[in-house]
Amino acid sequence: MALNDAATLVIGSGNFFTAPVGTDLPADLAAVSTPWDKVGHTSLEDIFGITSEGGEATTLGSLQNKSLRTKYSPRQETMTFTLQQFDTPGLKLFYGSNAPTLANGMLGVPQDPVPTVCAFLVVFIDGDNLFAFYAPKAEVYRADDMSLSDTESLAGLPLGVKPMVLGTNDYSYAVTPLGDAPAAG
Repeated sequence: MALNDAATLVIGSGNFFTAPVGTDLPADLAAVSTPWDKVGHTSLEDIFGITSEGGEATTLGSLQNKSLRTKYSPRQETMTFTLQQFDTPGLKLFYGSNAPTLANGMLGVPQDPVPTVCAFLVVFIDGDNLFAFYAPKAEVYRADDMSLSDTESLAGLPLGVKPMVLGTNDYSYAVTPLGDAPAAG
């Protein structure tokens, strides 16, 4: 692999979006519009992360070759970010899409929460470069317990996004490579 200075990333800003399941990736990531909706303010300190479960390797062998092949279990990845906007849409992402709005305007916290199922997009901006994660179908729900620990920083709602395979796709989410030469066409 050759050195590629154009493929480095320094996040200057970014936005997180949701849309109905199956919504296509916008043609212009610099001007994302309807039906994509911004989720709101997100943490400057804890921008984004990806964790995974599964993917354990099992070595399969024969009498003649003890390590003939390796088999891997399925892997489920979770994208995480911290939402810092405590409005009704943000709280429903954390508490569940089935959280009812009560007559007094408060949001009820359901005993059996249902994740929000939607398309998910995050676009990070690095000068003229854009780097994105896109999932045509994902489940959004709390990733951790809420902790309101001090009076010096913005409070946050830790969210997890589990990308899921949509229809006949052979992927659960996609990323935009940086610094690739334009495709010949």
